[in-house]
Amino acid sequence: MPTRPAPNARNWTIVSQKVVYPGRPWLEVTQDEVLLPSGRTIPDFHAIWMSDYAILFAETDDGQVLLGRVYKQGVGQVTLTFPGGAVDADEDVITAAKRELLEETGYIAREWTVKAKMVVHANYGCGHAHFVHAKGLTKVQEPPHDDTEELAVEFYPRSALRGLLERGAIEVMDCAAMLGVMGV
Repeated sequence: MPTRPAPNARNWTIVSQKVVYPGRPWLEVTQDEVLLPSGRTIPDFHAIWMSDYAILFAETDDGQVLLGRVYKQGVGQVTLTFPGGAVDADEDVITAAKRELLEETGYIAREWTVKAKMVVHANYGCGHAHFVHAKGLTKVQEPPHDDTEELAVEFYPRSALRGLLERGAIEVMDCAAMLGVMGV
C-alpha cells in the first residue's frame, strides 16, 4: 500500500541557502532559510549533503552472510558491518556495489538486486542508502586494504544476525535497517 501524506502535510520552501561547510565529495553543510506553509520563516535550518552509498547483504549459496569486522570512527571502536561504500557520480548503484564488495572483501557475486533506497536522516538529508542483495559469493582475490579500512571478513548464518544486533555486535543504524529490508 503506498504511503500518503497526512491531510495537512505540506512542503516547505527553501528561500535561500548558504554553504557553511564545503567538503564535497564527502560532506557539505548548508544553512537554509525555509518558509513554512503557515507563513513562518526559519532562518537557520541546516541541511547536510553526503554522497549516496550502497550497503550490501552478501551471501553464499548456502546462506552464510558476509560481515566485516572493522574499526569505524563514528562508533569509536571495532564493530561488525555489512560491506559497502560511496556511489561515485559516474556509477549506478550495482556498479558501485560490485566495486565496493571486491575492494573491501575480495569477493564477487553472481546475482545482484537493489532491495531499497532510503534517506539517511529525515530532517537533514545526508544522502541515500541503497540496500543491495548479492548472492552466490566467490572469493577472487585478497582485498587491497589501506590503513583506513582494515576489514576482517566473517561469515554468519542468516539465523544468527538478529542475535548479533540484540547483543550489540552490530551497532550501526544502516546495518540494523538492512536486517529489516532483508526480513531477518
